[in-house]
Amino acid sequence: MRLIIGGAGQGKLSYALCTYNCTLADVTETFFAAQTGQVFDHFHAAIRAALEAGKSPQRLTEELLEANPDVIILCDEVGCGVIPVQPEERVWRETVGRLCCDLAEQAESVERVFCGLSMRLK
Repeated sequence: MRLIIGGAGQGKLSYALCTYNCTLADVTETFFAAQTGQVFDHFHAAIRAALEAGKSPQRLTEELLEANPDVIILCDEVGCGVIPVQPEERVWRETVGRLCCDLAEQAESVERVFCGLSMRLK
């Protein structure tokens, strides 16, 4: 598994497509579809959807990695900036951050993309 993080609109998807020779047809945006897809875009949004549906993002992530250990996961950095007022937004932000820490530990590589430029973190 590879993890690519960065702010919204910073070029994570374009970078992943070019670097790993993927096409838009290889991109998925849900935990279920990512079990067979090559690139899982908007991991942070899938976590929000799981929380809203009452599902465990941790369990869904574990199932994803078991089914597709070579997946490339793209996630917006959501922990910077103002702390949200709404409790559910704070839970979401905390969950995204903790899952990204777990993924980074397990990942073959971790890259941060900023202004379309990558920096290898691991």
